[in-house]
Amino acid sequence: MVSEKKSHHVWYQQGAGNRFATAEHDELTKILPTLYGYHLLFLGEPGLSDLVSSSLISHRVLINPHINKESSAMSNLPGALEALPILSDSVDVVVLSHTLEQAANPHEVLRESHRVLIPEGHLVITGFNPLSLWGAWYSSKKLVGSISRQGKMLSPNRVKDWLKLLNFQIIGGRMFYFRPPIVNEKLNQKLFFMEKCGQTCWPFFGGAYTLVAVKRVIPLTPVRAKWKPEPIWKPAEGLPKPTTTTTSYEPQQDTVAK
Repeated sequence: MVSEKKSHHVWYQQGAGNRFATAEHDELTKILPTLYGYHLLFLGEPGLSDLVSSSLISHRVLINPHINKESSAMSNLPGALEALPILSDSVDVVVLSHTLEQAANPHEVLRESHRVLIPEGHLVITGFNPLSLWGAWYSSKKLVGSISRQGKMLSPNRVKDWLKLLNFQIIGGRMFYFRPPIVNEKLNQKLFFMEKCGQTCWPFFGGAYTLVAVKRVIPLTPVRAKWKPEPIWKPAEGLPKPTTTTTSYEPQQDTVAK
């Protein structure tokens, strides 16, 4: 099993982490080319920006609290993930690559993603599955302090519930990478059969998952008021009714003597 004490960025570049990053890149390659727009926002670590290289959207922006000039070939923008420095309804695609499991307040990150997305914009999420061999490895390494992260792994069902509360509609996603986190390359290749068997035999125990959601906005339809004629006023019972006085006019006789 993986035993080196490494940072998240370095772990993705070597051994089992590198193989996992390749598998995750392949999964995103099946998703991102189908999503179109003008602006893509990547909320993740700078070293993982290559995960969105398959997107057809040319303008890509990376936002992370810890960014330096050599972080990524993408446009870099330092900022807190819980308070994105982006205008509302201005981004077509938002990608969260293991972002929720590293955030202190993952629900707030989802709220900000919903805010910056345009109506019918897409949200793509990747994360480790707690109910897997990768989940057990992750928990053990975090327990002994080999992995320094402030968040925790979230099950896909929990993330789906949060997305529904924010008026997202789940349109895709699946489990992937069923092999355990093994460093030995030869043994890892012998266990390649687990990838094909996992999708059919134990699909809920994949090492990681992807989720694709759409921001749904219900338009407000104005309802025309139904105008009614004003009711005729009638005096209430018991009230005196108005009386009408009639005067008779009698012409005076001519008193002039004839």
